[in-house]
Amino acid sequence: MDTTLNPHSGWRTLLRPLATARGYLVLTHHLVSFPLGLAYFIWFVCGLSLGLGLAITLLGIPILTGVLATVRPLLALERGLAGSLLGMRLPAAPLAPSGRGIVRRLYAYWTDAPTWRGLAYLLVRFPASTAIFAVVVAAYGAALQMIAAPIVMPLAPMDLGFWEPDSVLDGLAVLPLGLVLLVAAGWISDGLGVLSRELARWGAR
Repeated sequence: MDTTLNPHSGWRTLLRPLATARGYLVLTHHLVSFPLGLAYFIWFVCGLSLGLGLAITLLGIPILTGVLATVRPLLALERGLAGSLLGMRLPAAPLAPSGRGIVRRLYAYWTDAPTWRGLAYLLVRFPASTAIFAVVVAAYGAALQMIAAPIVMPLAPMDLGFWEPDSVLDGLAVLPLGLVLLVAAGWISDGLGVLSRELARWGAR
């Protein structure tokens, strides 16, 4: 058995989140999840609030039913994103719960466990996607700022607390730290992708 270490293999492993399409697909999922999570949150909070507020007049019942009816189609969208960006294989599900006749189909939304689990998942997507978005943007933003330091610092000095680089040479000294942080940002994004997969596996199925 050949036990010789391959340095090229080690570098490929280290740079995998930055050198493969998978890493950028996961990053894309983090970026698009924030506006989607915000849209889900606004839609369900406004729809459920309106329906509950009008429930006493009975007008709220069809509104609430209509809001619940959007859960499964939105879950289908989430499954599509998870499949194309996170590399997951989630089984397809009907866009509406089964029931004979219009009345039973409408009533089925209220007793359908996947609908309620999906509603919880879509609401959780907002705080989860916001936190992931903030971490990823902060990590990549700091890395790219340091990589661009030789150009940026002469124009806008960076205050690092213990040092305030303000020249091209200072920027060149900071650049290696930016490259290290860029690799770290790739792995942070990859790790958060695992959390996104587990969340989708629970709620979008």
